[in-house]
Amino acid sequence: MNNLIRFLALTTILSLLAGRTHAQQTSPTDKFTKAGEHTDDRGLLLGMYFPAAAENWNSLQDGKWVPEISDEPHGRYLTFWVSKDGDSVKIQMISGLLVPRDSGFWRIGSQVLKSTKAPESNYDEQFWAVPILDKPQMPETHTGIDGKSVRLLTYVGTEYISYFFHWQGGAGDWEYVYPHVAAIDILTKDKTVEQVLGPAISTSYKRKAKALDHVNEEPQNEPCGCCTGSEDEWGLTHVRDHWQVFARFHYGTSSSCSQGSMDEVLATTLPKRLAAGGTLGRPWEVLRQEAEALMKTEPGSVQHLFVSPRQDLLVALGTHGLAVLGVENLRLRSVLKVQEFDAACIPVMEQWSLGRFVSGWDAVIQKEQPAVIPKTENP
Repeated sequence: MNNLIRFLALTTILSLLAGRTHAQQTSPTDKFTKAGEHTDDRGLLLGMYFPAAAENWNSLQDGKWVPEISDEPHGRYLTFWVSKDGDSVKIQMISGLLVPRDSGFWRIGSQVLKSTKAPESNYDEQFWAVPILDKPQMPETHTGIDGKSVRLLTYVGTEYISYFFHWQGGAGDWEYVYPHVAAIDILTKDKTVEQVLGPAISTSYKRKAKALDHVNEEPQNEPCGCCTGSEDEWGLTHVRDHWQVFARFHYGTSSSCSQGSMDEVLATTLPKRLAAGGTLGRPWEVLRQEAEALMKTEPGSVQHLFVSPRQDLLVALGTHGLAVLGVENLRLRSVLKVQEFDAACIPVMEQWSLGRFVSGWDAVIQKEQPAVIPKTENP
């Protein structure tokens, strides 16, 4: 019994000493101070595509522009890091697309693969995705390539990408542009709208497809009429101040028909895992005019807006370049930072970081080689 009492007493004394030592190192006040120090920090990884050919904002504004088919690079993907740490705001740019995922940061890019036979007329641009410390392992040639094709990213998330597939080939040298969505972990297999967004929007798609399909109508069909589609021909693109879901439908099914197509918007609210940005709950034109007035730029200069999930920061993209604006009570109040550049571009990624996570993302960015600010003059 005496031994038990001594053991309990010794355990109590050691516990008290350990608690006192821990309290001296990190008091409850220190904990709250450290946690609160970064509460208002914000970070945005904004991925953008800059065409190699000089384009103006009018040709890019609907998000449906595609590059001409060529085995030469048709543009550059760049990542802008916009961060707010206390009163300090900075904008940095790095080459390529740096994507934050649950497993850490990944890089996403593309490479042109050429056929082993007649490579000048048979090649295909394909995407790759690897963890930040790995290098992509892709062959330079492939035996199964038929025709010429290029691909353009229109959306990059933590799980999926959306892209345009621009293909030319066949006996009639036909040319088509298909939108697709693929999982980052399996880039070679396209996903249907239901596999990504669920059965409700799939039902909406099927209603639209049935209403548009005059090709297979009975008793008299229209072989070159409007329109047929497939549930894996859909995509995401940034329009004004939000990410928009659309599906593409093609005219006719015969090779003698026109190779035209039409797009239909699929109205839906994207889940936060796909579109993490916020909204100020006001019409696009109102926000656009408010931003332009605050920045003292000409009407129509703002092309895209991105709002933080906490509704306290807004990033404007347009003919002026990139601007960071402070928001209070859902109103734009101040211009915090401007990075000017004169090249038109397409936003393809919007990933936000909040609070204490901003410094972690910033540490990764600081290890990257800075990229040159685009200087291409708009035509």
